[in-house]
Amino acid sequence: MNIEKILEYQALDQVIYKAEVEYANSDENKKYNALRARAKACSEQLIKLDHETGDIFKELERKEGAFADFGAEIKSRPVSTPKNLDQAAKSDDALIKLEENLAALEKDSNRLFRRLDEISRESQQYFSQFMKLRGEINAANEARNEKRKQILSGIAEYGIKLNELKKSIDPKDLEIYQKVRGAKVKLPIVVEFKDGNCRGCGMHIETELHGKLQNPGDIAECPHCRRILYRK
Repeated sequence: MNIEKILEYQALDQVIYKAEVEYANSDENKKYNALRARAKACSEQLIKLDHETGDIFKELERKEGAFADFGAEIKSRPVSTPKNLDQAAKSDDALIKLEENLAALEKDSNRLFRRLDEISRESQQYFSQFMKLRGEINAANEARNEKRKQILSGIAEYGIKLNELKKSIDPKDLEIYQKVRGAKVKLPIVVEFKDGNCRGCGMHIETELHGKLQNPGDIAECPHCRRILYRK
């Protein structure tokens, strides 16, 4: 690996990376992401309420069927005068049971209808919040785009230099660098191996790298932080 070229490339990459971090941590970008999160939460609640509404309608259909069965049972019951006190008592018990069942059906149905009213009000509230947030998100997005343009204008020359430098670097070297970069290893990625230590994480790794980094251009991976090591 051409260490000098890669280190030059890394120096430019670090400037751009710092600009990326500055943008990501800017108040404008944080506000935009926070508003998006709130809008997502509203949307999820609306979907949840919609699913609950569907479940309630299915339950009401079952209640309607139960009412129909109840009516059919009433019609099918024989109308006759009890012949003795025992028959009269059984008839009264059956009637009381039917009345209790009917009361339970009515209670459950009323509960479901009340919940539908609550869902309607909640849905209107979440929808109003969502529509308000959409306007705030659009304004926040414009603000963060302006911030991004401002930051990019300050590093434009570094981006140009970086692209020019790429042409003089072995593609295989760049591939190694970008692979580590893509693994979310904190910059700097290419660091010196000195006195048996990784200058990136500070760990003593001489024993683990025994026999490596013997010649100019040799590289090795730090077994602890995964950075690319070289020896001057």
